[in-house]
Amino acid sequence: MWYFRKHTVFSVPGLFLVAMAIMYGIGFLSYIGVAVKRGRIVHHDDFTFMWINFIGFILTLQALFVISAYRATSRYLYWTVAWMAYGALMTVFSLCITGGYGSVGSAPGAAWAVLWVFPAVAIVVYSWKARRGYTVDRIMGIPEYRPRLAESRGVTLFYVALDKAFPWVSWVVCLFFALLLVIQALCLAADHSRYKMPGTLVPIQTNNGENWYDLHVWCQGYDSKDQSKPVFVMLTEFGMPSTSMEGLAKGVAASGYAACVVDRPGYGWSEPGYWDQNPLDVVKSINQALTKYPINNPVILVGWGEGGVWAQLYMQAADYTRVVGVVLLDTFPNHEILQTFALNRTTTLQNLRQFRSAQVSNSSSSDSGSDIPEVHFDKSLESTISRGYSNWRAVSPLALHRTRNGGWSGFKPADSLGMHKSLFRNNLYYQAKYFEYGGTGAKLYQALLSYATASTEAILTYHHWPLRWPAFLDLSGNAFSSSSLGRRDGGSVPTQPSTNSKLPVVIIASGKQFNSDCGAQGISNSEDCTKWQAFAWFYYRQQVEYQQTLSQNAAFLMCTGTVDEDNQECDTDFVWRRPSWLASALVSQFFDQNAQSTNSTSTSTSTSTSTSSNSISSSGPTPTSSSA
Repeated sequence: MWYFRKHTVFSVPGLFLVAMAIMYGIGFLSYIGVAVKRGRIVHHDDFTFMWINFIGFILTLQALFVISAYRATSRYLYWTVAWMAYGALMTVFSLCITGGYGSVGSAPGAAWAVLWVFPAVAIVVYSWKARRGYTVDRIMGIPEYRPRLAESRGVTLFYVALDKAFPWVSWVVCLFFALLLVIQALCLAADHSRYKMPGTLVPIQTNNGENWYDLHVWCQGYDSKDQSKPVFVMLTEFGMPSTSMEGLAKGVAASGYAACVVDRPGYGWSEPGYWDQNPLDVVKSINQALTKYPINNPVILVGWGEGGVWAQLYMQAADYTRVVGVVLLDTFPNHEILQTFALNRTTTLQNLRQFRSAQVSNSSSSDSGSDIPEVHFDKSLESTISRGYSNWRAVSPLALHRTRNGGWSGFKPADSLGMHKSLFRNNLYYQAKYFEYGGTGAKLYQALLSYATASTEAILTYHHWPLRWPAFLDLSGNAFSSSSLGRRDGGSVPTQPSTNSKLPVVIIASGKQFNSDCGAQGISNSEDCTKWQAFAWFYYRQQVEYQQTLSQNAAFLMCTGTVDEDNQECDTDFVWRRPSWLASALVSQFFDQNAQSTNSTSTSTSTSTSTSSNSISSSGPTPTSSSA
């Protein structure tokens, strides 16, 4: 009959460690199940808790190993000094992680980590007792190791192998992952202490009123008492926090107009949502955040990159009546589809037919978008991208991503660069990207596609263009638009059809990505050159199609050359490299009526080579003979 033996597993400390091992094991498996559940952004940092439970499970097994080997009749605890040092180090690691996550407000992370202290201290205590006992044995002339029970030779060899192999394997595993957790926890604590949230968290109620979470709205120069001017509301590129448009917002504010940047769920300081990030819910949440902030002024939407697609969906599914202007900066409906179409029209058209056949046609109801079936392209590129985001969200608590997302030379404002970088290094950044990407990256485009109208469909079909989108709804009911914002089409080719909205729209794109000169792009390989020329032509053509279908009052402008704040050719990073210049250009386009004659649009095909300080060109590139 067994009984509680002092200094063995069957002691009170031993049984407590067994219970902890079971708890950590269940916690590890449970957090895996929650964290990898498709279609949900978890509210807490479940991958962090998963890693802490994983190490806690191994640590408790190590403590049980030390206790069971201590004074066992047929066991010997090797490397007692190393065990004591290891236990002490893991105790320090436990306190560091507890303090780090406690300082950033993650109570579950701190609670799971502080429990490491008990097995770590047990390792120190029992390895010290074992060393003391072995010293006494040597003084008394007792051999350091000998079987004290009648054991078979196989069992004896097994214990010897276990006693020598398990420590080293478990030490390496625990120390490696625990050290990475410590680095991330301390860095998060430092970032949290150094960089304070600059804007305001606005509570959002959505998912039929069942869930609440906070969106971060960051305004520059806004006065709720002054409703005489429109407010520029900025939506960032995919994967970019609000700091990426801080310089532009400050530049607009310096020109006398308020500007606000909204962090979508999971980015910047916005909380993750509690459910799959349905694009319709996101734009309605953005609209709710603007209302509750509150921003009662007319709004000019500024969408950068994918933020421009969010702006288009906002116009269809949220509240277009408050919008008096739209700006699209380097916006494309879907990069992957456009690239595939540029390289292989036949394959893409087949995909598009499947995509289109699965859509639910609706151009009026903003709620019917929830009936759109899930459509996924069978494209290895998109699957690879999605898996990459999934993998990085799992290892983000281990600090392995802290060296990624560099290349911010020339970022403005320079004094915000540290804060900007810190937002790419938290534990939830890649989780936000993974869920916003939606498996294939087509979810946002699919939601917008359901609002496509017959008029734009006819034009784009006539132009043999693969992508579809809706024209903007008729001019906002806000009288401010017609009284204070001038026409933006200037001397351009008339937008078709004439029944389209007269909403002022400004489309600005970086000229470098339209330049089909492979030498200027640093491309020497002929095959890569052909691909680039195809991309350049179709990227340019996409902007022209936008200009001719979104609104009668649309301008397409190209950013080229250098400016005082950016001495490089205008590239896709012009939003944060030359924000003051861009802010001045936007304000001029919407409010400086004298600028219309010089900056009005044109769809001519003369090659743009301007490098003047103005750096806005209304010209398009001339494709080479092999472009298309």
